[in-house]
Amino acid sequence: MASTTKARPMGDVPGAFMGLLAAQMKLGQLVYEDLTGMKAPDMTKSMSQSWAAWQDAWRSPPVATPACTAPPPCWMPKMLGDITSCACGCSTVKVKIEVTNCDRVARTFSIRSDGVEGMKIAPESINLNPMRRGTIEVSFKLPDEIDEGTEYETLLWIEGCNQHVLRWTIVAGKSGMDSTHEVKVSDCPDYRHHWYDHFYCNRPCSHARVPRNG
Repeated sequence: MASTTKARPMGDVPGAFMGLLAAQMKLGQLVYEDLTGMKAPDMTKSMSQSWAAWQDAWRSPPVATPACTAPPPCWMPKMLGDITSCACGCSTVKVKIEVTNCDRVARTFSIRSDGVEGMKIAPESINLNPMRRGTIEVSFKLPDEIDEGTEYETLLWIEGCNQHVLRWTIVAGKSGMDSTHEVKVSDCPDYRHHWYDHFYCNRPCSHARVPRNG
């Protein structure tokens, strides 16, 4: 966020006004001493200090304050993060995805792989009643003969009320064994209206918006 500069539309008027106040306070101090014969406290000193501090603050550049951060647009998928599996040739790596239907209605969840051929998904979709959970398993078997350091990268897309995406990287090495990752997905509709919402957000399920023909 860019810094802003302070304008001085009144020019030197504030300084002149403060000088007038200081002169009046000095006059009052002298009158007080003449009438009472006692030493009056020097109020102009504290006033001068306050004025100097205010001038220093005025000359200092303003500190930019962070603005409210809005999350990604409602139509963007929700990122589940990145996972990495390391295995040797002929090994099988797996990802078990536990999906929770946080809605008050039954919903069908599907999953697909994007980027690597040979991925096995079982099952490819599940039906979950309200607040129920289900598990989908994605597996991949590395070729028997594979060069060390070979990488496979796939995106696993989980479709429900929301759209979730998990980035999975598989790295081949000289040695390794079968491995399994476990990932939890809570698919919850958002019934709350936020200050950053826009007309294109179709609540409660953001990605279910059907585009108009033409």
